[in-house]
Amino acid sequence: MQNATTIPGPAGALEARVEAGGGGRWAILCHPHPLYGGSMHDAVLDTVATVLTERDVGQVRFNFRGVGASDGQYDEGRGEADDLVAVRDWLAAEHAPDELWLGGYSFGSSVVWRAASRVPEARRIVLVAPPVGAMDFAAPDAALAAEVTIVAGTADPFVDLDAVRQWAAGRCEVRTVDGADHFFAGRWEALAGALRA
Repeated sequence: MQNATTIPGPAGALEARVEAGGGGRWAILCHPHPLYGGSMHDAVLDTVATVLTERDVGQVRFNFRGVGASDGQYDEGRGEADDLVAVRDWLAAEHAPDELWLGGYSFGSSVVWRAASRVPEARRIVLVAPPVGAMDFAAPDAALAAEVTIVAGTADPFVDLDAVRQWAAGRCEVRTVDGADHFFAGRWEALAGALRA
């Protein structure tokens, strides 16, 4: 069962939903682009959350600054990365996870990647439809301890799979969903299967 809450953020309160799992594993999920209607209520994040619930992983979904009831204004990914770190700090204080995962979809994946070095305890990072090349994705850091998985559709016009594979080579696992576009329309179960794997 999800509980609505607010989390203190660097630009004010962040609207969030928290769903506890049965164990000590938790995931923080980041939504797509705020300027194009992205919010924590996104359908792709719903699919990610369903798979996490099956695995008994607790989740925190939150709206970036300026989205929904969250205070502040869009900050091109910089402030949103600060929001993610603030949510991590809140989660550590409130639930003390034994294991922390980070997940992001589209713009949310770029925010996760931008903040990854500031969340060194993260054990797993899942980037769904990361727009490598179109947004700021620093090269994978060999010192990053997290296991990184990328999931993208083969028919996604916003994700250059060749660029993703080159970017991820030797460091991140890349899984594809045949025929899926950027929104995984009609391919929810295939996306879930790629995530379950």
